[in-house]
Amino acid sequence: MSLHGPKTRHTLNFVNGRGCNASDISPYGTFDAESPYKMLYIGYQISPYVDYSLQNPECPKDAFHQFLAIWARYNETIDNDINLTASFCETGYYKQAVNITVSSSTKSPIEGSMVPTGPRETLSETEFNTTAFEYLLGASVAADELDVSREHPYNHILQHHPRVRSKGLTWPMSPMVGFAIGTQNVSSLDAFRDETLLTEAFNASHKLVFSLAMQRILMNATSDIVNEGQIHYTQHGIIVSRLFSAIVEGLLLLVAIFTVLLWWHIHRAPSNLTSDPASVGSIISICQNSTGLLDKFSGKGCLSEELLRDALEDERFHLICGCQSRCGNTIIKIVNVRNEITRDWRFSMEPPEIDLSAGHYSPVKPLALRRDIGGFVTLAMVAALVGLSYLKTEEQRTKGEEDDVPFEEIANRIEGLIRPDASFEVLQLLENYIPTVFATLLEPFWVLVNRLLCVVQPFKDLWYGRKTAKGTIDARYTSIPPQLVLWRAAKSGHLLLAALCVIGVLSNLLAVGLGGLFNELPMFVDYAHTFEQATLPQMSSDTMNALETVMLFGSAFIYEDPALVVMYNITKNTPLPAWTNSDYYFQPFSPIVENSVRGDTYTASTRGFGVDPRCVAAGTYNTKGRGPPLNETIETTFEPIDGCAWPADYRGNLFNYRTRTGPAALELVETLDRTYGACGKPFMLGWGRSSQVEDTENGEMDSTFVLCRPAFTTAMFDVTVDAKGLVLDAVQTSDPEPRLDYFNSTSHTDQIISQLNQLLFRNGGSWHNDTLSRDWMNYLLKIHPNGDPRLQDPNAPLPDNAALVPPVEALYRQLFALVLSLNQDVFLTGPGPSVIQGALRRPEIRIFMDRTALVITLAVLALNILVAAALYCGSIEHFLPRMPTTVGSIIAFLAPSRAMREYTAPDAGVCDVDGNMAEGRSSGLRRDATFSFGRFVGDDGRAHVGIELDPYVVPVKLSSLRKGETGPGKGILRRLLGHRRKDEGDTWL
Repeated sequence: MSLHGPKTRHTLNFVNGRGCNASDISPYGTFDAESPYKMLYIGYQISPYVDYSLQNPECPKDAFHQFLAIWARYNETIDNDINLTASFCETGYYKQAVNITVSSSTKSPIEGSMVPTGPRETLSETEFNTTAFEYLLGASVAADELDVSREHPYNHILQHHPRVRSKGLTWPMSPMVGFAIGTQNVSSLDAFRDETLLTEAFNASHKLVFSLAMQRILMNATSDIVNEGQIHYTQHGIIVSRLFSAIVEGLLLLVAIFTVLLWWHIHRAPSNLTSDPASVGSIISICQNSTGLLDKFSGKGCLSEELLRDALEDERFHLICGCQSRCGNTIIKIVNVRNEITRDWRFSMEPPEIDLSAGHYSPVKPLALRRDIGGFVTLAMVAALVGLSYLKTEEQRTKGEEDDVPFEEIANRIEGLIRPDASFEVLQLLENYIPTVFATLLEPFWVLVNRLLCVVQPFKDLWYGRKTAKGTIDARYTSIPPQLVLWRAAKSGHLLLAALCVIGVLSNLLAVGLGGLFNELPMFVDYAHTFEQATLPQMSSDTMNALETVMLFGSAFIYEDPALVVMYNITKNTPLPAWTNSDYYFQPFSPIVENSVRGDTYTASTRGFGVDPRCVAAGTYNTKGRGPPLNETIETTFEPIDGCAWPADYRGNLFNYRTRTGPAALELVETLDRTYGACGKPFMLGWGRSSQVEDTENGEMDSTFVLCRPAFTTAMFDVTVDAKGLVLDAVQTSDPEPRLDYFNSTSHTDQIISQLNQLLFRNGGSWHNDTLSRDWMNYLLKIHPNGDPRLQDPNAPLPDNAALVPPVEALYRQLFALVLSLNQDVFLTGPGPSVIQGALRRPEIRIFMDRTALVITLAVLALNILVAAALYCGSIEHFLPRMPTTVGSIIAFLAPSRAMREYTAPDAGVCDVDGNMAEGRSSGLRRDATFSFGRFVGDDGRAHVGIELDPYVVPVKLSSLRKGETGPGKGILRRLLGHRRKDEGDTWL
């Protein structure tokens, strides 16, 4: 690099070290502290559109693909001095086979997913015209620019300077400079002093523009090309806890071992039974011929289980199979295994024999049938039912509520249940295992209760008195699992027992319902949050009246960014800038930094700034020579603006230029007043058609117009944005107002509207035979979904002006909002941020209750509670001295009774004491014979407790059992009469 020329205007020569010299290049911008930076992109090819190029006699053709990047900054401390960084770069173009992952929705490549599968191959000039491409980058226009007509957005150079002017960059500048700055996230252009960063920026911009250019020139293949690939998609699976799975596996193994052992024991154990001893009657059939057995058990009916076991602990019994006798009935005999010496010695050491009868006994109360236990279980089920109902209410607290809830209450409007812990094992325990364990424990409890009732039910019926053998003595409830006696219980009229069978079966359904009740799903949750706003709803006059910008470009916002944003939003569906939707720009807010909670979206009440275009269809006309007079339409449509007089004879001048013969079209886009402020707000759009344009005196034309008088509007909105500020939703919460709350606000808003008009409405109108647009408004109306794609077609009919009013208003509102959004510095910054209340939303995993499982669970629990209440509140009566759960216990109730001697099982013969069929004998029981449980006098003349034929039974009163008054009275009258019995211990009858 070498320096030439006077000190006040140095020029430099840049040499690439390989024979290319770029001479007499001035890197200076302006010696101005506000715009001290200058950046240049100098390509190789020469063009009338550029000031500098590398193509010269001192630069050979082997540098054809090179460009020079320069960064310079005016040094304020030394007069006429600059800091400078420059670098030569050379481009190369290649193709390569790769594997890449693209989004299924946007079709965009996933960053970092590209994997090369082949070598790089040079891209030939026939595949991609690198010469034309690099000419476009260097000159900012195509080589055939003067020979090709294009739509308005593409017929001039893209201006980036308004977007980087605030960084102090001197105008003019190449679009490649703007792209290079845009690829780097830098706050100051001083960063490009680093040569590495400078080259990386232009390298990235080259790649970006090349990718877009390649996308535009690629064509669909003439034949289908099939390539193998992969589809990646997200699946949700089931996670198994190793701890709990190991426990379950161990328990299953243990159950399997016990099952095998039980099967082996059943298989090896001998059996002398010829029938199932599942009823009291079957026990009678086995024992009624065993005289010694009955004598041994006689008088033990009122003993408790412990006393009965103690009384019989030295006895041995032998079951003799009935298959060895003609009768066929099985009998039980007592087997003496001791000799007389041992017997005499044992007899001398034994305590006195227990009385054959006792005067009082305490009824046995099985744990599962006690009312306190039943009350506890019922209370647990009620608590579970209430708890589940409460959890479902909490889950659905927000459903059905109004939307106008203050932000302070949003934290209390939570749908779903908050997970109590993030640990997988803890959640599994709370959501699955504890509910399942509850149902699993409830099932064996009901099975136990059911089993006990199956045992007690025949005795309870007998205790009520006068019951036939069917349904009592012959009831076979213990031969099958308790849950399966439903049909037998229903036939016998034992409805509560049948209900318990149903409950036992439904307990399995309860386990399934509780196991699948709680599910985890992702959802968005709102939390009350505090935000701050740095800007004020007040505009700055200094920013809007920037004289330098007005002088250079004709308006404070004369750049095409708003229109470009709208264009790409319509054609490419690119998002609008932050804090902007299709109608308003919103005053930004941000979450307070001190709060560590971050959300996906934020909602707060903020002010929106917009415009009401107030457009009307201004009529369709057919005139000759001149355009139609529009002053009458203007005066009748709009009220006059103070200080702004409507023109007395305003015509849409449609014949400014001549054109070739044939059908022609014209678009007129202009304001009614070229001044800034209120008078420059009204504007007009017009469209014309004519086939006689060359006849300027009598040529006939058709024309139609739309007139608009924009007015500023503002209102408060509840705005929801994402973390980048992109507007997701906006709900208006106040009436619109025409002005802001500060002095001179109307002047400021009128000025912005008039400046927007100056930006858009620069087309005075000219006739044309093609279908291309000449201004932004007509181009946007052409591509708008509700616009007219043949708006500029001279062969198309005149457009419907009434149908164009909605898209005109929509585009104008969006453009106005974008002007504010892209120039937020027009708003003043307050002395300190103002604090507002709002809400943040973030995704969370919440617990939800499955509706089907919940209905099943609540229904089963409710049925459980009803049956439990019926059982424990009135059905349970404790009257037995012991539970008849063993053969000995049942025999003790029957041994001394007539029922034992006279009962005959259905379809059974009568046997003698030796087990042989007794010829000519028959049962002494009548068909209508009934049985009862109570106190009776046996064959031995003593009182007993047990089962006996009616009418030889006295019922047992529960009141006397509770008080212990089961013996004769001991009053004075009884003593005077001398009524005493030597066997005072007998049960009183």
